[in-house]
Amino acid sequence: MNNLSVRYLFPEDPEALSLFESLNELQEAIRQRAFGLFEERGTVHGNDMEDWLRAERELVWVPKAETMEDDKQYRLRLIVPGLEATDLQITAMPDSIIVQTEALSKESKETSTVPFRELRGRKLFRRFDLEEPIDPARTEASLAKGILEIVASKAAPAKQVKVAIQSA
Repeated sequence: MNNLSVRYLFPEDPEALSLFESLNELQEAIRQRAFGLFEERGTVHGNDMEDWLRAERELVWVPKAETMEDDKQYRLRLIVPGLEATDLQITAMPDSIIVQTEALSKESKETSTVPFRELRGRKLFRRFDLEEPIDPARTEASLAKGILEIVASKAAPAKQVKVAIQSA
């Protein structure tokens, strides 16, 4: 089992902006591909959603995942065959966990023609929004046999403080 490093971010951190910029870049690539599909169809209106969904399928890899929760933690598992621990970036934020990688196929030097190819690069950018806040610093990830497992401890509930009210 390979342990992975987890980056901890809070929304006010400057690095959080770069994370959201990469999401915006991915959305822009999907938008451009969807428009390309629209043009390939002869600019006929009426299939905008199909174009967008096809562009997403072509550019973004969405591995199968499951989330489990108990009183103390969230546990996420994703099936990521063929990826190494160094390929994955996990980011823990108080309200979400983000998994990303660039899943690129290795180019072979074969000169044969490939009439059918599903082994090409697609970006993995998956955000899991959590119902309860977590403590990002207490988030761990491991990869074993193509299964990425992330365990995030829930944040301690805020302590209630009684404040005496004085009248003037």
